[in-house]
Amino acid sequence: MLTFTFAMLLTLAPQQVPGSAKIECSQQVIVPADPKVEGNPDAMVFSGTGGCVLGYEGMRFQSDWVAYNEATDVVTAGNHIRFTRGSEDMEGSRLEFNARTKAGKIWDATGTVEPGFHITAKVAERFEDESWEFQNTTITACESKDPCWNIVLGRAWYRPGEWVKGKSTVFHMYGLPLFWLPAVVAPSEAKERSTGFLIPSVSKSNTKGWGFHDELFIVINDSADASIVGEYYTQAGFTGEVNFRAKPTSTGFISVSSFFAQDLLNPVVSKQNDIGHSLRILGFSNLWKHSRGVVELETESSDYFRQMWGDNFNSIASPINRSIGYLTTNKPGLSTNFLYSRSEFLQTTSSTTGLPVNTALRKSPSIEVSMPSHPVSIGLPVYLRFEASATGFSRQDEVITGSMFGERFDFHPSAQMPLLRTNAFELSQELGVRETLYTHSLQPGIENESLNRFSMEYAARFSGPEFAKSFGEWRHTIQPTVDFRYVTGVNQFRETVIVDDVDLVANTSEVEYGITNRIIGDREILNWRVAQVAYFRPNFGGAIQPDTRNVFNPLLGLTGFSFADGPREYSPIVSTFKLAPTPVNTFDVQMDYDTQLHKMRSTGVLAGLRKQMWGSSISYVYNAETAFQAANNQLHGSLSYGNGLNRGLSFATAIAYDMQEHVFQGATVRLGYNTECYGLSFEITDYNLGARQEHKWRLAFSLKNIGTFGNMRSQDRVF
Repeated sequence: MLTFTFAMLLTLAPQQVPGSAKIECSQQVIVPADPKVEGNPDAMVFSGTGGCVLGYEGMRFQSDWVAYNEATDVVTAGNHIRFTRGSEDMEGSRLEFNARTKAGKIWDATGTVEPGFHITAKVAERFEDESWEFQNTTITACESKDPCWNIVLGRAWYRPGEWVKGKSTVFHMYGLPLFWLPAVVAPSEAKERSTGFLIPSVSKSNTKGWGFHDELFIVINDSADASIVGEYYTQAGFTGEVNFRAKPTSTGFISVSSFFAQDLLNPVVSKQNDIGHSLRILGFSNLWKHSRGVVELETESSDYFRQMWGDNFNSIASPINRSIGYLTTNKPGLSTNFLYSRSEFLQTTSSTTGLPVNTALRKSPSIEVSMPSHPVSIGLPVYLRFEASATGFSRQDEVITGSMFGERFDFHPSAQMPLLRTNAFELSQELGVRETLYTHSLQPGIENESLNRFSMEYAARFSGPEFAKSFGEWRHTIQPTVDFRYVTGVNQFRETVIVDDVDLVANTSEVEYGITNRIIGDREILNWRVAQVAYFRPNFGGAIQPDTRNVFNPLLGLTGFSFADGPREYSPIVSTFKLAPTPVNTFDVQMDYDTQLHKMRSTGVLAGLRKQMWGSSISYVYNAETAFQAANNQLHGSLSYGNGLNRGLSFATAIAYDMQEHVFQGATVRLGYNTECYGLSFEITDYNLGARQEHKWRLAFSLKNIGTFGNMRSQDRVF
């Protein structure tokens, strides 16, 4: 009886096989191996039935029955098996593996060899280098038992961390075969990038014709890649694009994109053989403590090229190329900047001839130093600050047609003195001087005549009393303010070469008065300010010019809308209303009423509303007709549902409507639908803006872990 009990315990207990194998079965048998076959007279064969589990060096075999040969390290299992090792998880009807080499076969296999790809195969064979070969197989990225799509392959291969590829492939969608490919290669999920051609795409435009697009993606190293893009349009010809990206440091990034196309659509026949081009460069990096470098450059060969090939409404409508590069060092008490900047305004209208003319402004090199306000250590409430710069500059326009390069030296110290600060009133003032030396001026015929500008500035601000009343969690305040500004010494404004805001200083003596209403809860909910400026020097020391757009500092502080087309005693009354009932719902309105012309000069409305999956925005701008500009009446709006990234249906539309001319300048509608393993997007766009008269559609079909077919990129946005 004791012998029988001991034998039963041995049967039920897990059997530790010599080496690292371990078997657990309901019933187990240990017999000697055949020495004639195995060559090892001491070898044993371990087998069992009834829910067996065998573990060996990180591998796990589960099955109805299993057998392990100690001499050959061969594992055989059957009826229903499961093999797991790391991310590999395969089930099947039968298995034969060499546990030592970790190579073997699984029949009627189904499962994953890495996260992201689900595989079925008549035979799945694993090799010693951890690669797999599959016969009569299907591959999908869908998680469900009934996948939306799969790829049926005669043979397929998988190399961990690199690729999955196959021959004689047929793509099925909801069980229907859609297309056949002789071969397909997809990067492994563990491999983020690989060199190769991306999926080609097709597009349609009424002006450019059918477009056929493909891209070669090149991996340079772990932190850099490039792409070469080619596209052929049946009416517009060939276009090309070269892109480069790199992340050389943990805080650094650089991107270069160059696009070129033949101007076959140019209405000027002599220019149809020209090659138009654009270039965009973006780079930034932290360099050392408190220092950062940034380069952002954009250029187009012409305004026509920008309009014809711009990829969104803003780039088509904007006539400005801006480039800037700077190295900045910001410490608590001092900021130093080395700057290059260039702004080009393409085809602005000449004020004398009415013909298109380009205006280019450049600062290079420029060294700028500034010190924020800091107290003077003499026990007085006096705070000093200063700005200084040394700048090389140039300008080309209808007046300066030749090449000109000048220098400018500017020094601007000031002292701030708060005189009164109580709960009811505040009074402060600031006194400053500014010395600016130019090596060039705009004196007729003497562009190299130097110009020295010495100005004095005084400003005072008085606010209060503040009236307040609490309404539970809300608090309502009303506060009047009065600001006085005086600038003198700028007697040659019209002889100054204007490049930036330093050159826009003009004589003024003015008072700005206004009143501000605020409602505050846990944040500011409402802010409504009404203000006006009275000018005691209506011609601003000779800076003002009649019947033209006047832009200089005294006119820029109160409103962003231009209003000075002649001498001014008063600015428009400007009402600025901002309402934010929730952090994501905002409503802003600005209205400028001109008391000299007795009419509404300008109006601007900007609103955004979001609730759950819905979102909308609207912007409206109105400018009345003046001596220097036609009336302008623009309405832009957008409406969206979803965000195009989550599962389910998404929708977005955006419009740009010229209410003055009753013309839709641009409209875009996009529909999208995403499941857990594929996404589909369709977009229709219309442009009616300048030279761009185009109707086009775009399509994108994305497969999880495979790629995207179509010509809509992930960075494209409707709004």
